[in-house]
Amino acid sequence: MLSTATIALSLGLLAPLLPAINAHGQVSGVMANGKYNAGPNVYYDGDSVNSQTAVRKMFPASSPAYLNYWDFNDNSKMSCESAGPAPKTLKVSAGSQLHIYWQGATSELLNKPGTGNTQGNNPWVHAMGSVSDYITSCNGDCSSFDSTNAGWTKIAQFGLDTSQSLSSELRNTMSGKPEPYYPQGQGLWGMAKMVQESSTWVVTIPQALKNGQYLIRNELAAVHSPKGSGGGPQLYVACIQVEVIDGGSESLPAGTQAGQLYETNGYLANFDVYSAAGNAFNEVGPKIWSVISGGSSSSSGSSSGTSSSSGSSSGSSSGSSSSSGSSSSSSGSSSSSGSGSSSNSNSGSGSGSSSGSVDTGNSYVDPGSSSSSGSSGSSSSSGSSSPAPAAAASSSSSGSTKHCKARKRSLPEPVSAGVIIPKRNLGGHRELLGRKKRLDSY
Repeated sequence: MLSTATIALSLGLLAPLLPAINAHGQVSGVMANGKYNAGPNVYYDGDSVNSQTAVRKMFPASSPAYLNYWDFNDNSKMSCESAGPAPKTLKVSAGSQLHIYWQGATSELLNKPGTGNTQGNNPWVHAMGSVSDYITSCNGDCSSFDSTNAGWTKIAQFGLDTSQSLSSELRNTMSGKPEPYYPQGQGLWGMAKMVQESSTWVVTIPQALKNGQYLIRNELAAVHSPKGSGGGPQLYVACIQVEVIDGGSESLPAGTQAGQLYETNGYLANFDVYSAAGNAFNEVGPKIWSVISGGSSSSSGSSSGTSSSSGSSSGSSSGSSSSSGSSSSSSGSSSSSGSGSSSNSNSGSGSGSSSGSVDTGNSYVDPGSSSSSGSSGSSSSSGSSSPAPAAAASSSSSGSTKHCKARKRSLPEPVSAGVIIPKRNLGGHRELLGRKKRLDSY
């Protein structure tokens, strides 16, 4: 087996020779309280799904495709990929789970071992990197809320959990890509966990959170292309509009503006997964909200705080050893409803930010009770009532990849309460573009 140094050197030498290909993927849909809501069609504004979605539009699978480290100080790009509001919100009970279904822009991992069951949709194509979840209050109706200057509060993060291992099936599958999985020994990345679980991410809405409309910011930080080899981390950010019901009394703190979450030349920007330091990953960005974590800080080294409930929750398949007070939950697992210690938060999160950029690895100080004015409103339009994809309950036991301006969106074929949702292919010019020769790229 090649050494870490050899792999890193090879990748560094090859990077300038490979085509400048962009890759991406989108959220194909979300599910909460038993209701499925399809993601937007980012290629065709006239698609009827765009008038019914609670997911804000992401970048298509072409330039710019994802956020680079030089975008880290851009509030607009970092909040929701500069996306404007979606027309709908999705009701979600406090303490329950929001399922987020990701879909890759290319089919290179479709039906490959270790990727679970994506019901015919393309699996997410990267397996190295952290998954973080943030929340902000819309201070009223999310369908008219500009998130550019919002203050974001972290509610979950799964970095690299060195107490767990990648499945041998997915490791072998990833070896066929130009980004072999690291570390070579113990270590489960949040993105690998998501790919193994049918490209589904689950985040628990804090039970103590008061009712109102909020934006959930689900962030994938892919680290397969180090800055030293001419690349850098690739951030994929999806924002989902939700209305929290059956909530508690806690308001969010002021939070941190998106352009201050990570430094353009900080730890995340310079992280090299193929180096010796790549065997561990420090938690980056703000600490998890004290209402969830109980006020404890996450340890440095391997950060594995994942989709968590208020207080501590036991996950069903990959119990992560998070020191943030929350453990990981797999798709379809039920979450704990007990709340952690409460904070002295005031009104809902507004546009104010906390002090400075916080990407220095656990040096962030929880803003605590400081907040901006305005509580969350409660009015919303209901989300789609379609049943949830069957992939949500499946868990696999066992990239800068390819350019695809055309992404063929299709819904899964789930069976829920006897109802079948057929696959929906959008076709058109994207079908033709999809027939172009796909180029391998690092």
